[in-house]
Amino acid sequence: MEAVALKAGVSITTVSHVVNRTRHVNQTTKDAVLRVIRELNYRSSKTALSEIGSSICIGVILADAREDYYTNMIKAIESVADDYGVSVIFCDSEADYEKEEKNIGALLERNVNGLLLAPADAERMPAVLKTISIPVVLFDRQYESHNYLAVGINNFRSSYLGTRCLFEKGCKKIGFIGYSDPVDTIRQRILGYKAAVTEFGSPADPKTLYLKYNGGDSFPLIRQFILDEGFDGMICATSSLCYELIEALDTLDAKIQDRIRIISFDDNRWFDYLKYPISVISQPVAEIGNAALENLLQLIEQTNTSYNVKRELHFDVSIIDRIK
Repeated sequence: MEAVALKAGVSITTVSHVVNRTRHVNQTTKDAVLRVIRELNYRSSKTALSEIGSSICIGVILADAREDYYTNMIKAIESVADDYGVSVIFCDSEADYEKEEKNIGALLERNVNGLLLAPADAERMPAVLKTISIPVVLFDRQYESHNYLAVGINNFRSSYLGTRCLFEKGCKKIGFIGYSDPVDTIRQRILGYKAAVTEFGSPADPKTLYLKYNGGDSFPLIRQFILDEGFDGMICATSSLCYELIEALDTLDAKIQDRIRIISFDDNRWFDYLKYPISVISQPVAEIGNAALENLLQLIEQTNTSYNVKRELHFDVSIIDRIK
């Protein structure tokens, strides 16, 4: 799919829409993509893997099933797996390294044919992954050092775009709420935020609140962060952090509530009904799940170890603008 996108001069997302018929693509672009597909003799996974069927079982390890992103990812992977007749076993590491290790061991005991994995800790890759002979595809998150395909978004660029959006809405001082734990997606989002603040605001202005991933002290820390810094814009690294921000805002003066404009990663259907307009950096979760599973199935079909090469497959995000 990457080769088709490159030669056709379009995004991987567009190729995915053409191949899987998931969204309308204008006829000129569609014709160009189909022409390249014919030239490269590209076969979609649904065609190439049609004979594999129900003999395949995939293990999926989520970083935190409570997050909106992973809830939607479960649905996306299940839908694609059903199309292929593939069985899936889901595990939740709860962003805990030791539990991730146990999940991998349990899935290997079940003789899964491949793993889809969202790492709990970017700095620590379980040793067992270096010895197994089945293919692994990472999604959403990555390890600092690995030899796998990683499917997701460009987190630096996405956060940069979200921060720029707030500046374009008139915000002068923007804060970022993230996690202190070693999660590579959060690290990249913080760097993207800082780059945008340096470019559109003042280099001295980036202010980040680092919270513990499973900590219970978030509410007072967020509240004090707002009071101390006088923000008029805020970026939340996850939708769960956005809920905590809203809870803190509800205890503050109405003038502060009205002043702060918010943008968060990952949409939730309830955002449309809140009294605070929440704009969103929206990830194409279904397409990420589709690509991660399709690539894993292709690696399984190869039945060799040539898949141990570090690669990244990025999908475009969209900004859902609810700020008036």
